[in-house]
Amino acid sequence: MKPLRIVWKKQALQRVDEIADWYEGYMGGTAARHFLQGISETVRTLSGSPYIGRLDERRSTTKVRLYSFVAHPKYKIVYYFNTRSIYIVTVHRTLMKNG
Repeated sequence: MKPLRIVWKKQALQRVDEIADWYEGYMGGTAARHFLQGISETVRTLSGSPYIGRLDERRSTTKVRLYSFVAHPKYKIVYYFNTRSIYIVTVHRTLMKNG
């Protein structure tokens, strides 16, 4: 399969920037770069194999089938795709909340 064109939605870009800023502030520039590199590599992989993600039936609609894929120990990428493009919708935390 030829890799799909990657389209970042505004919310996804904002989330990635927020998370990278947190890593930079609390863990340092190297950690922020590793996070960004990991997200970028995962999105490139998804563009070539979009079905490797898990279908999120709860959030999907009749018009849009949302998928998610764990891209980092603490974050997952939410996306959808068609025959030409993969759309990165957002990045969510994977950790469960206490209580």
